[in-house]
Amino acid sequence: MRLLYVTDRQVDAYLVGSLREARHVVELTNRPADGVEMAASGAYDGVLLDWSMLSATCSARFRAAAPAALIAMIAERADGTARAGVLDAGADACFVRPVPFIELETRLQALARFGRTARPRTDPDVELLAAQCALRVNGKTISLTPQEYQLLEHLVAHAGEVVSLERLRQQVWGDDAEPRPELVRTSISRLRRKLATARADGLLRAVRGHGYALHLA
Repeated sequence: MRLLYVTDRQVDAYLVGSLREARHVVELTNRPADGVEMAASGAYDGVLLDWSMLSATCSARFRAAAPAALIAMIAERADGTARAGVLDAGADACFVRPVPFIELETRLQALARFGRTARPRTDPDVELLAAQCALRVNGKTISLTPQEYQLLEHLVAHAGEVVSLERLRQQVWGDDAEPRPELVRTSISRLRRKLATARADGLLRAVRGHGYALHLA
């Protein structure tokens, strides 16, 4: 399996090493914000959240970012209510330390075989409305700025491809614009927040170090 390990504390080198010895491909970060963007790339079969305390909010954020991935959370301590909250928020499994590696590995394999079949995929209904400078997604009309519309129009035309920041900057602002990648990032962030209002926040995904991709199917 291709796994993303995200932690809000020191990386558990033993756990990461054990996962790799079990022939999983593991990428890791101890920066939760980066973890959300990495999860949203759609490149992982599973996301393992190693948190200091169980967090339903964290579980929900990663579920929204990676709707097709299995998500498991580990914490130092938690009562039954906290564990239930994490599962209700979208996690597929919840562990409290110490976790025997064989138990974690067996649960991951079981989830890979069976867990995700219960979560059907629903492809978003997307329509660009040029006359209104808007987007209709899942029956909801979202007003866009001209820059947001041009960004989205280009991404729709290249759906499924990873489009670089530089390419998006040239497409929307032109070759003569000041080369400031943060212009693109800011516009993309606003656009993703608008998509989230229509429960389509997983539509536009960041691919860390490469750019952004729009997933319509």
